[in-house]
Amino acid sequence: MNAGSVADLLRARRAELTPAERRVVQILLGDYPAAGLQSVARLAQEAGVSPPTVVRLVAKLGFTGYPNLQDALRGELSARTTGPLHAYPDGPRAARHADPLPARAERSIGRAVQESLHALDPVELDHAVDLLTDQGREVVVTGGRFSWTLAAHLSSFLSLLRPAVRHLPPEPGERNRGLLDLGPRSTVVLFDYRRYQRDTVEFGRDAAARGARLVVCTDPYLSPAAAAATVLLTTSLDGLAPFISLAAPFALVETLVAGAAERGGKAARARLAGYERLGSAALHG
Repeated sequence: MNAGSVADLLRARRAELTPAERRVVQILLGDYPAAGLQSVARLAQEAGVSPPTVVRLVAKLGFTGYPNLQDALRGELSARTTGPLHAYPDGPRAARHADPLPARAERSIGRAVQESLHALDPVELDHAVDLLTDQGREVVVTGGRFSWTLAAHLSSFLSLLRPAVRHLPPEPGERNRGLLDLGPRSTVVLFDYRRYQRDTVEFGRDAAARGARLVVCTDPYLSPAAAAATVLLTTSLDGLAPFISLAAPFALVETLVAGAAERGGKAARARLAGYERLGSAALHG
């Protein structure tokens, strides 16, 4: 779990909270992180609880006080908008390190993958696999400017295990056509990572409004689409400067595919076997 993410703390401690404290959590995650930047009194009013309830929740999260929580949220808000230029090495000398590049990559990327998989909520992950393997539901997968590669990877493998899987490219026309067919028997998997893409977020919200189940894959600071999510899966983006790394999100995709293969059973195996036969016939035809 990312220790700097208040969102991760809120989700990790949810089972320990009182019903009133959970209402505060719902408000915080519903407009994250902005909801936590208002006064204690205003937050309590929105959640329908007393100000002392908010203060007790803050203490349970390990913060010394509400201002301390707000400092953490302001830091996250800044991190959301920080781009690769801020992390770019200052000239050739900045690229010189005592350790070789593969060793540094192993440390940073390997740690991000390991910590992300360790922090995944098994219940949330199991729910996501259920939605992906329910053949009574269509599955639509989409991503943003860079995360479309994750969406394409998931849809490519998932379509080998079950029918009715569509990949929507991050183009307005394709997404608008995709929305026309979404409804309560649809599962939408949305990939959106900082800096979050407005049209991707809007697509997720529109899909949820049409009754689709929404699986949001994002970073610990949470895409704004997280408020509409049925299932929320977060992974680290840590890697080597200056860019974010999609290694941990790809590990999540591989985990979802493995879960779908296991859950799909004989039907998924038969579909994969059929694909292999078609491929073999094409090679030897």
